[in-house]
Amino acid sequence: MDNRFGLKDLLQTVLLLGVIASIWLGMKQYDRQWELVRTVNQKVDTQTREMSRLRRLIEAGPAVAARVVPGQSQPQPAPKGQPDTPADQQATRDQDDRPFDRIEAARSQEGYTEGDWLVDAFGGGVAKLTPLLSGDVYASIIQNYVLDTLATRDPSSLQWKGLLAKSWQISDDGLTITFQLRQGVTFSDGHPLTAEDVVYTFDLIMNEQIAAPRHRAYLKTIESVEMNGPYEVTFRYKEPYFEAFELAASIAAMPKHFYSAYMPEQFNQSVGLLLGSGQYRLEDPTGWTPSKPIQLVRNDRYWGVPAAFDRLVFKEITNDVARQTAFRNGDIDLFAAQPQQYRDMLNDEALASRTQHYEYLSPASGYRYLAWNQSRNGQPTVFTDKRVRQAMTLLTNRPQLVQEIMLGYAVTASGPFNPLSKQISQAVVPWAYDVARAKALLQEAGFQDNDKDGVLETPQGEPFEFKLTYPSGSTNYEKMVLFLKDAYARAGIVLVPDPLEWSVFTERLKNKDFAVITLGWTSGIETDVYQMFHSSQIPDGGDNFISYSSPELDGLIETARRTVDEDTRMPMWHRAHEILHEDQPYTFLFFSKSLRFIDNRVRNVQELPMGLSPSEEWWVPADLQKWKQ
Repeated sequence: MDNRFGLKDLLQTVLLLGVIASIWLGMKQYDRQWELVRTVNQKVDTQTREMSRLRRLIEAGPAVAARVVPGQSQPQPAPKGQPDTPADQQATRDQDDRPFDRIEAARSQEGYTEGDWLVDAFGGGVAKLTPLLSGDVYASIIQNYVLDTLATRDPSSLQWKGLLAKSWQISDDGLTITFQLRQGVTFSDGHPLTAEDVVYTFDLIMNEQIAAPRHRAYLKTIESVEMNGPYEVTFRYKEPYFEAFELAASIAAMPKHFYSAYMPEQFNQSVGLLLGSGQYRLEDPTGWTPSKPIQLVRNDRYWGVPAAFDRLVFKEITNDVARQTAFRNGDIDLFAAQPQQYRDMLNDEALASRTQHYEYLSPASGYRYLAWNQSRNGQPTVFTDKRVRQAMTLLTNRPQLVQEIMLGYAVTASGPFNPLSKQISQAVVPWAYDVARAKALLQEAGFQDNDKDGVLETPQGEPFEFKLTYPSGSTNYEKMVLFLKDAYARAGIVLVPDPLEWSVFTERLKNKDFAVITLGWTSGIETDVYQMFHSSQIPDGGDNFISYSSPELDGLIETARRTVDEDTRMPMWHRAHEILHEDQPYTFLFFSKSLRFIDNRVRNVQELPMGLSPSEEWWVPADLQKWKQ
């Protein structure tokens, strides 16, 4: 066979080599282009962070800017900003237009260093991080770092200071509040924040298709929120409301461009949609799911003065002992102790040498309660009868509970109002521990031990037995439930402990699927009890989850909320206190003191009128930092 390599073969080979060479050169060119794109993107990211840093320095003033000059001695705190609206419009706004002066003061302290992580632990699992849908305090903690509000209270003076809003005016009748927003604020994805986002947030909350009934109940006195321009928004109220400013100022701006991409049913089913303009952000604002670690990273586009920590880490350690062990081992920086733990840890010299501790009762300290469900599955319960609820309170030795279970780190409650509040009625004396009177009330209500087995029977002939539902994993709750079990047994009542994992617990609460539940409510400087005790909050997942109704109380709450004058309003709250004391929809147990341990490496922790200074003001010296990006 003839195998000679001819001219035709040569030409084909040359062409093939040419094609291969072209492909190789194209790939090299693509690699160069990709490397160029990557380099440009890195430079853009770096420039974005630097521009953000420079903008913060410019806005913060000369005292902060001076700190970036090499060799510069420690400057004094920046001077307070001057009002930027006419004097006749300043009466209802904070005269200090510097919401970050306390953070600036922290940054000027000797040895101040950015960096490190702050590691905390939650005593319960987080089910949802999506705003409006979450219902627990842990999710709120996360959201407060990610979302900004229009204004905020200064933790020392308790006065309102502008945050997203730089100024505001309140009409003479109190029915209109107009906010001027700061320009140049962006969400963590770089999208500008404008009045349109504030309006969108309100409209989203009030959309009946959104599963946010408690938020709608809270905002129902607002008639409309209107955009007057890109940086001005007006809140109009249907009627006067004593907390009208707080209501508007506390709304956290949600980005329209982000959340509007989800239909109501998609939004309602979500668990981890969280994006805002705050100091920190989720690395993936759409990808968090329950059981995943919760870590917030610094928002490099943040418009204000940044906090010190690069990252905030929140571990879920539902067992009290395990959480305490994690703190002892240095795996977490903060520990909210139960009373026995607190006492034991105070006596641990080795631990005391490397930690700082705090105990306090603030004007906003919350209370623990027993909630008596009056309607379950559409049927009345034994607790529908006021005499039964009164009897249960008489059988609850609250002073002994405070001493034995809380070790004195609590104050006996007589209602939902903090002992330091003006809302307390001096006519109310807490129900005493009185077994004989409790038995008489139960007998009057038709409860008898007919078969002489030591257990009371209801008027329907059923044993008086109920489950007390509470969050599992807490030794404090467990001790308290056993204490109550023994106390009620003395009157012939059977309490069956019913500990539940947090997500199951909250679902039972939402569905009113329980007999008796114990938990706690937070308080405020002045507490609006509409959410918990007004009868309108019984249906549709409202927080009156015990189906309690009192027409007189409803009227008082409504009138008090409309009464702006404090001297006129307080007697109404006093009467509300007296009604709740008489009706005992809850057995109000005690107001707990906060008991906190914090690692000594964390600096600038201060005890203030409202509690501890916020973590945005804390920092760790460079030689004590142990967590890195």
